[in-house]
Formats: sequence, structure tokens, C-alpha cells
Amino acid sequence: MLAIHGGEPLKKNSFPGWPVTNEYDRSLLIDTVRSGKWSCGEKKSAFESKFAADCGVKHCFAVANGTVSLELILRGMGIGYGDEVILPPYTFVATLSSIIFAGATPVFADIDAGTYNLSHEYVEEKITSKTKAIVAVAVAGCPPKLDELSEIAKRHNVKLIVDAAQGVGAVWNNKSICAWGDAASISCQNSKNLTCGEGGIITTNDDALADAINLMLKGGIRNGSYVSIAQDHTISEFQASVLLSQYNKLESELYLREKNAAYLAGRLHELDFADAAEYDERITRHAYHLFIIRFNSEKLAERGINRDQFLTALNAEGVPLAGGYAPLYHFPCATSAYTERLIGAKIDTTPLKNSEIAGFKEGSWLYQACLLGTRADMDDIADAMIKVWEHADDLRKL
Repeated sequence: MLAIHGGEPLKKNSFPGWPVTNEYDRSLLIDTVRSGKWSCGEKKSAFESKFAADCGVKHCFAVANGTVSLELILRGMGIGYGDEVILPPYTFVATLSSIIFAGATPVFADIDAGTYNLSHEYVEEKITSKTKAIVAVAVAGCPPKLDELSEIAKRHNVKLIVDAAQGVGAVWNNKSICAWGDAASISCQNSKNLTCGEGGIITTNDDALADAINLMLKGGIRNGSYVSIAQDHTISEFQASVLLSQYNKLESELYLREKNAAYLAGRLHELDFADAAEYDERITRHAYHLFIIRFNSEKLAERGINRDQFLTALNAEGVPLAGGYAPLYHFPCATSAYTERLIGAKIDTTPLKNSEIAGFKEGSWLYQACLLGTRADMDDIADAMIKVWEHADDLRKL
């Protein structure tokens, strides 16, 4: 009997919690408290230098969060009112809001059905004379097809921004995704694979862009004068301390996530009603902030159920599989009068086929902490899915 109908849940123990803390976190924070240097300083600089070197980029900025990091990139590129920026609708709202905060008009392009990343094929259709940038999101920590997207950006003379909010540590074609495009943005929010509670990272090899971002982070002051309107979005030494200590264990956690993800994907390949997201051979390393599971909506319909019913039953079995993103063009903020006033335009909210299917019929995901568990935890996930499927006829009433 299914747990949702009074049976015993298949999974008896919990998945690992997050964030994972250790004595090194505490020691660096104590050191910062005792130093009396609480604003940005040595630890921030130390993190930026190390992260830039590891990613193979010239410039790195640790900032307040992963939304302002995108906004700072756009503003540093001179993108604003009257300009268009292409993005996928299957992403966190910050990708959209950062474009709106910069004053530009978001333009949605559909996603790839196999990976849920921005599709280069649909991007090309959306480019106009007003297009100034493409924001390619590494959904779930999976690198988008950066070779193709880079070629399109170069051919149309537009900027390519990698939204690596979920992709710290990901590598495409033997190069960090933070070194692709004109700039990259990472989130260090509490749920992210590299966290300091709230924070963000900008990387770029563009000297002019780095100078513009640095000016904004200094409040717009040059030679003692306020030469531009800006806000200070730097992080404190407390956040930098946590970033340094958490970064120290990132590599081992990335390895464990990849190992467990590969095993779980193998288990899911045995199923005919669900599977893992597609994996391009050019992915050198997947960050696995999320583990995407794609349901076969036709198979579910044959049993008279849908994805949401399945997820409800699976959660009762102790497996926290979530439904994922709804496409951003459905959000009221995309059509509000306030948004239209900010950007001076209406956003095209025409539904896009693959985004609709992913958002409402087939997409789901596990959070990254689940992949820090054991092989037995991965078996529990697959076995719980099989259990629910075998009792699928009992779900029609949900």
C-alpha cells in the first residue's frame, strides 16, 4: 500500500541536510570577528583571486547576491532601456528581474526538450536589431550548449552572459563555464552548492567590463568625484569568510554528486515512465545543483494520472521530488503595469511548447543535498518511484 493511503513509507531515513558546516567555517568567522575588519577586505580578495585562478579568468567580483550580479553585468555592458535580452523562461525569476532592473526588455526563447536549457535553435529566431545579449542559464548545474550559443552571439555581434547561478564548478568542453561568453554570474544563496547564506560572483575576461563593474561597486566614484549613479553591492568579510571555507570542500562534494547522479541515472534508464535529463558528451563536469527527472506524460496518461499526482505520492514515500519551475511568462510580474513602466514595453508572454511541457507535465527535480547521500539513498529514490508506479491506479483520486 502506498504511504499516502496509510502504508509504510519506503524511505525510512532522511537525506543529508544543507548547508554542511565544519570547524573551518567557525574558525574563519571567529578570525574575522577578532580582526575588527568587517567590511570587504583581505578574505574577499583572497576568495576572488583563488576563484578566478581556478576558473581561468582574469577578473572575479564577489557581490551581494546572484540577482545583482546579473544586473551589474548588464549595466556594465551598457545594456538598458530600449535594448532586448534573450533568456529562457524555464529558470529562477532572478534571471528575468535582473534584466528588468537594468531597464531592458526580456525576450523569451524556448528550451531544449532533453536538458531544459536554453535552445540555440530557438535563440536564433528571437534575435532582432534591438538584441544586445543572450543569457544562457545552466539549469540544474548543467552547462548549456556553449559552443553553439557562442557562435550565434559572435555572428550577430551580441553579448553572451552565462547565468551559472546553479552551475558553480561546471565545466563545458574542458573549460569552466565561468570562462565562457563575455561574463558569467553565480549565486551563493543558502541552497546553492557554494553558499555563504546570500552572495553572488561575477567572472569575466573583459577588461572594460571589469572596470565598469568595479566602478559601480565603488559607488560610482572616480578620482574623488561621483561620475556615475551606482550602488555598493560588495559582500562583507563575514560572507567572504564563509565562501572561503565552503569553497575548500566544493571539489569533493562535486565528485560525490556526479558519482551518485550517474548511478541514479542508470537506475532511471530502466524505467519506461521517467528518465534523467539528457547528458551531452561535451559536458566535462555537471554541477548537479539539481537532478532533473523527466516524466513521460503519455505513459502517465495511460494509467489515468499526471505528474503532480505522482509527485504527491512519491513525497509521502520520503523522496522529496519537486515539480520544478513554471515558465516565467506566466508570472504576474511579467505583465504588471509597473514592469511595463520600467522597461517601456510589453513582454511577449506567448506560451512556448517545450517550456510548457517541462513546467506543467514532465519536469521534476531533486535538490543537490540528496546527491550527497549514499548509494542506498539513490536506490531508495528509484525503488520509491517503482513502488508508486506499480500502484499508479490508486492515485486517480488525488
